[in-house]
Amino acid sequence: MEGIASILAHMPMAGMANQEEHEKRRVEWTNSRPGKLAGYECKICMNRGYMAVLLAGEKAVRDCVCIKIRRSMKMLDRSGLKPLMKKYALENYFTPEPWQKNIKAKAMDFLKNPEGRWFGILGQTGSGKTHICTAIAVALLKMGKPVYYMLWNTDIKKLRATVNDGEAHEKEVEKLKKIDVLYIDDLFKCKHDSEPSDADVRLAFEILNARYNAQLTTLVSSEYSIDELCSVDAAIAGRLNEMGGRYVTNVEKNPSRDYRWEGSA
Repeated sequence: MEGIASILAHMPMAGMANQEEHEKRRVEWTNSRPGKLAGYECKICMNRGYMAVLLAGEKAVRDCVCIKIRRSMKMLDRSGLKPLMKKYALENYFTPEPWQKNIKAKAMDFLKNPEGRWFGILGQTGSGKTHICTAIAVALLKMGKPVYYMLWNTDIKKLRATVNDGEAHEKEVEKLKKIDVLYIDDLFKCKHDSEPSDADVRLAFEILNARYNAQLTTLVSSEYSIDELCSVDAAIAGRLNEMGGRYVTNVEKNPSRDYRWEGSA
């Protein structure tokens, strides 16, 4: 009788062990299966978008880190930046001149520790400002950081269009304030080289000040030099200078530095 009792006492534990082993095999099988998600090649989940894990002895699933990347890529796709991603890579940023070497070195150094930092490249049109900022944005995207690309002249019009719909306007502005990485391309670029409106300057300050307070990574390109930005709004220029420090570059306004790379500014 005592032997039978001992066997019965161990049966539930054996059953639990078998069940856990069964669940482990299910996890391993799931994680060995390739998925069908397109647009980004993920070696972690093999393009399933999720990973199976063992949780309290049972199989469960969680999002793969690539999901953030895929979401960011969709945002970049909607922004119109995606066609530029391959062309505007760091390896394609040629540096025949010392000032270009300096810009590329700053970009590569920035990417070593971008958390909470700002990167700004200002000045001469056609000098590759969009090229270098796009390369940084894509590199951050590949690190798994959500990125939003804001082409100033286009996005500011969309924001103006929602100004009479308080809830929708606030939602769009909050997105720009809180996204992990915000890339503002051609800040204060206006048609016919007109000055930015007071309303646009106030909105730019609201967004950038929120990001300044939250210490969120921000990339800015502009045809305005830092001194010209200061004349538009000293607070914006000051925050860019403070948060960017040595990662803010003024490209001298000189026709010899206008390389007119297609799509760059």
